[in-house]
This record gives sequence, C-alpha cells and structure tokens, in this order.
Amino acid sequence: MYQIENEIMIVNYVGHMKEQKTFMLVNTIASMKDRVQNRHVKGVVFSLRTAMYDLSELKVLVTRLSAVRTLQVPIAIVDYSAKTFQALKALTKNTPIKLFKTIQAAQLFFAPKTFKGDLSILVYDEDEDNVDDICKVLASQGYSVHRAKSEAEFKAGMEEGYDITITQCRLNLTSNKPTTAALSLSKKLIQNLPTFMDTAVETLVSFTGMEAKKTSHAVKPFTTKIGADVVTAMMNFKGDMEGRFVLIFPRKVAILALEAMLGEPIKENDNAAIMDGVGELCNIITGSTKTKLSKKEIKILFDLPKTFTAIGPLIANIGDENGIWIDMQLDGNPFYMFITK
Repeated sequence: MYQIENEIMIVNYVGHMKEQKTFMLVNTIASMKDRVQNRHVKGVVFSLRTAMYDLSELKVLVTRLSAVRTLQVPIAIVDYSAKTFQALKALTKNTPIKLFKTIQAAQLFFAPKTFKGDLSILVYDEDEDNVDDICKVLASQGYSVHRAKSEAEFKAGMEEGYDITITQCRLNLTSNKPTTAALSLSKKLIQNLPTFMDTAVETLVSFTGMEAKKTSHAVKPFTTKIGADVVTAMMNFKGDMEGRFVLIFPRKVAILALEAMLGEPIKENDNAAIMDGVGELCNIITGSTKTKLSKKEIKILFDLPKTFTAIGPLIANIGDENGIWIDMQLDGNPFYMFITK
C-alpha cells in the first residue's frame, strides 16, 4: 500500500477510486503518526499513476486528505495527467493539499536535503503568481532557479541539461508558513538572481585569472559569522528592481584577488588601496549585471559603491531584513555576496 523513499511516504492508489475505498485508505494513513515520526518522513504523497477515477471521486479524495490533521507533515497528490491537473487545481484551492507532477518534484520541496545543494531547476507555469511562489521557495532552499516565460521556452529548456524541470505544480501556500521569509523578497530579484551570480563569477575569472564559483545560496538575514577582518562594498540600485548589492571579502582573499587583477603586490595594512580595489570589483560586477539585465528589458541604475572594513557599519546601512546570501569561492577561498531589497 505504501513505501518510504528519500524521506517521502508514497501511497499508491491502485484500481478504481471508490468512496469507501478512499475513506479506508486515507484513515489508515492518517493513523500512522508514530511511524511517520519514527521514520523521519517529511511528506506524504498519494500517487494516481495506477488509479482510475472521475471528477466526483477525485473530489472525495481531496476532501478526505484535507481533513487529515494527525500526521503533522504536508500531503500532496502526484502522478496525474495535464487534464487531471486542471481539475485538481480547482478542487485543492484553499486547502493545504499540494500538487506535484512527479514524486521527484515533491521530494524537492518536502525533503530538499536528500538532493545535492547546487541544483539547476527550470520552472514553468501559466499562473504567474503560482510560479512566483514556486521560484521563491526553491531559491530559499539554495537552488539555482530558472523561469521559462512560455511553454515553448520550457520545452526547449528541457533539452539544455537542467537537473530538474517543474511544471503542473501547485503549492497552495495558504497554510505553508515556512515560506514567509522567501515571499518577502521581490519577484524580479528572485527571478534574476542567476544573472547576479553568473556575472560575478565571469567577472572575477576574467579580471583575476583565478577560479571562481558559487557554492550555495539561501534566503536569510545578513550572516555575521564570517570573521571580523573583512573588506566590503555595497551599492544601492533602483529602477525596475530596487535593492542593495553587497560584496564581502575576508581581507586576505581581497588581497589575493586584487594582486591577481593588478599584477602587483598590495600591503596588508593598506586600507585605502584594498577598499578602492574591492569597490572597483563591485563596480565591474554591477556594470556587467546592468548590461545583461538591460538585454532582458530590465532597467536599473547602481549608485557609487560604499566600502567598509567592519561589519557593524555595513549592517547599519542594510538593516536586518532577509536577503539572498550567496557563498562563493575564489581559488578555493571563501567570499560572499548579499542581495536584498
């Protein structure tokens, strides 16, 4: 009747869907609270792959699942056709029941730690608000999220080697409290996060000759546990998107990057030279980002950079709101970016 894989309990509905059968199946699963907790299950999915049903029978299933309160984990319906998805969207509206086209998609939201951290995900949905929710939640979990603007673009993107593609998905976030932080960020900021990250990597590789890469990102407030000896640059931007872009280097990493870029040594105590150099790197990254965004018809302007050699004055400028914290590496040495509204 069920199996547990990758922290997901998978319930297969087999055969013709009947009211009494649905009642017994859902009640049986609802009574498994202890098993769910003991096996560290993060979500329960009901698969329709081998089920036969009509609209009235689907309605009974959704009603029964919506009434389950004992499991204390989210519940989803998976493995449905495009036609069934349209029916389920209406039936699950204003309920906590999630809809995922595949079990893999459910796993991505319910048990993200069972995947590697740096996934590249392509998302498409006709409902703009729904796809906003999907992208923001995925970005908050540290994934690189790419949004297709049309079904044709999504189909073309499926051939480009994304780790996972997601469509015909519904989160029904009315009761999903953990996503509040992610949803506070602007739609365009989340959508264009890859542009900021990719441009930073390309710029540093080009100007320093060193290997640069992103290792992870997450939605959270500014992280202060990065050591006191840092050099940072911050730039406000406004226009079609508004926010702040922050570049944070441990002093030794900043010196390595600037010496590679300039081809000459820099004294460790030469604050003026180091601050000017980090500010210039920030200028170059944001200038290239602005150019790339303009090609997407997104117009933004960056102010001149402000530089700091301590975390306190920087936080006084950016506050404690959530933003996108990005862990980066330069020849294996950590540095960071932070983007907030």
